[in-house]
Amino acid sequence: MIKTAYRDFDGNSWEEFCQVCLKLKYENEGYQELPAWHGDLGIEGYTRTGKVFQCYCPDEDYEPHTLYEKQRTKITTDLTKLKTHKVELKKYLNGISIINWIFLTPMYKNKELVLHCATKAQEYKSLHLDILADNFDVLIYDIDFFISQIPIVNGTSNNKVEINIDRDKSQEVDWRTENIPLVNNALTKHSKRVKDGPNKTENVNKLTEFTIGDFINEQQIVNKWRELYPNDYERFLRLISDYEMTVETMCITNTNDNNKLYERIQNELKGKIKSEFHYLNDITIEKLTKGVMADWILRCPINFD
Repeated sequence: MIKTAYRDFDGNSWEEFCQVCLKLKYENEGYQELPAWHGDLGIEGYTRTGKVFQCYCPDEDYEPHTLYEKQRTKITTDLTKLKTHKVELKKYLNGISIINWIFLTPMYKNKELVLHCATKAQEYKSLHLDILADNFDVLIYDIDFFISQIPIVNGTSNNKVEINIDRDKSQEVDWRTENIPLVNNALTKHSKRVKDGPNKTENVNKLTEFTIGDFINEQQIVNKWRELYPNDYERFLRLISDYEMTVETMCITNTNDNNKLYERIQNELKGKIKSEFHYLNDITIEKLTKGVMADWILRCPINFD
């Protein structure tokens, strides 16, 4: 099983994922799936514009050199099928010359694999196979090749996208030893959520610690989201901005317990994010929700009397 930034794959799930993505991405180029039933011809499908595709997912997350050797062997082996099955392939292609043979794999870690593909492209051009174009090329693409299709595919299946990051500790400061206005906002607001008692200061500090951590996590997730899906990132900002005005009104007019107000805002926010971005998994939605709530605590859209 291979873990990617979007979901985990084995051989079967990777091929199924690729097929759906290819049908979406190349609908206008007449993509045709080519099942391996009664024989594997070395390609999973092709377009009427001369692109053919072969899928491969490693059995496990190998270290870079081992992964390179397995991917290199797979490319070499499957390319030979262009020669072995050229007569049968010609029938399916029906006059289409193969311009690009594209190797689809969740990830690759060694640039030497690109060199191997270039070398194989030259080798096969020298064979002058009648199913290959004069400018035949061998390419390797990872999962980011389907960046536009991933939200659609995952949004219509049980496999949701998790935007995962490793928390950057370099962004953190010791808020207890520095006078930071935004942190002071959090301390003041959390003190209005915690009951008086001997542990109040400790509990307020703990809530503030959670708030700072949630804010940093959300910022890093949102930055990654902006790289992956810039249009959805802009939609997210608009959604948050629109709801923020409602939150300020709710705080001004609140007559209930502060914690009940906080919970109501959090639940409504989570519902809005989940409804608008249905392809995100629950973990990502939870982190985004906590991060926005932290931002509103640190700034001032959320206020308590």
